[in-house]
Amino acid sequence: MLRSVVALLGLALALTPVIAGAGPAGAAPDRPRPVLAGDFADPAVAVLGSGYVGFSTGSLVPRAVSDRPRGAWRAAGRGLVRLPSWSHKDGDIWASDVARVDGWWLLYFAAPVRGIGEYGRCIGVARSRSALGGFVPVGGRPLVCPSYATAPAAGDTVPQPDRSLPRAGVIDPSLFVEDGRLHLLYKTDRIPSSIRVVPLSRSGIRAAGPSAELFRHDGVLENPVVVRRPEGYVMLLSQGDFGRCSYRTVWRRSATLLDWSAAESGVLLDRATTGLCGPGGADVSAVPRGSRLRLFLHAWTCERRRCPAGVDLVEKRPRLGSRRPMYAAELAWPDGVPTVTAWR
Repeated sequence: MLRSVVALLGLALALTPVIAGAGPAGAAPDRPRPVLAGDFADPAVAVLGSGYVGFSTGSLVPRAVSDRPRGAWRAAGRGLVRLPSWSHKDGDIWASDVARVDGWWLLYFAAPVRGIGEYGRCIGVARSRSALGGFVPVGGRPLVCPSYATAPAAGDTVPQPDRSLPRAGVIDPSLFVEDGRLHLLYKTDRIPSSIRVVPLSRSGIRAAGPSAELFRHDGVLENPVVVRRPEGYVMLLSQGDFGRCSYRTVWRRSATLLDWSAAESGVLLDRATTGLCGPGGADVSAVPRGSRLRLFLHAWTCERRRCPAGVDLVEKRPRLGSRRPMYAAELAWPDGVPTVTAWR
């Protein structure tokens, strides 16, 4: 995923090859169609040669490759060779990020740990010489983890200046690189949520200083992805309950990376404007041999019917056959505001 290069630029895999433009049964012709029809939630997509490699939420990070954004996408095994030593042995890896740094491919991921609730996770990093090789966790401790989790002390222990944030884990790592300096954004889990950033070493595998809170939200804001534009820093985020059709992709724009107090904001994708149920988990990727940027995201589909509003699609999965395939779109930036101009 070019979350790392955008400065210029829990689900198991149910992946089957997809013909370009193929969608679920009953999909309305005026709605975007998935480029990968199997479960591929929270896609992290990076350019690989003249094509793409994608990583998904799921057991040991399911992976897929394609020569074109619209597919066909082909299964490419699991990204992680194993869970890190500090993680307990059950639970999916959530919303990873992938980038090429200093001759290595790095995979930032959120893995389950004990001591911070049933779904508590901390952030680690793994690396591989190849995007299609096995990523091996680096070191014996998390990169980011609350100090009260049952895990070795992390490089960033997520200081909490007050008690208003829940004692929960950290998820949604996202690398941002500017002028050779590496920053990792992430979300503190549960409500209220906050978005934080920590500087990293040049290798991208260690914290290089304390983290800072960029902003917090009374509800859920997650999956931060920063893109540097001439008009400022644009952050894409997912807002709301990921299991419902009301989940959406929003944006904020700030003149500086570390101060979002005066940020402008707006909605990029929601059900009303796209016809998609819960369009979120967005990532931004470069275009091979080009300067444009492309958007990859997931949305819910349900077997033989339109996903109903106001329903928990995770809870109702057995009845509705709900899943989260991947979509792709072209991005434009009129006046520095992200806009989808076409669906692939």
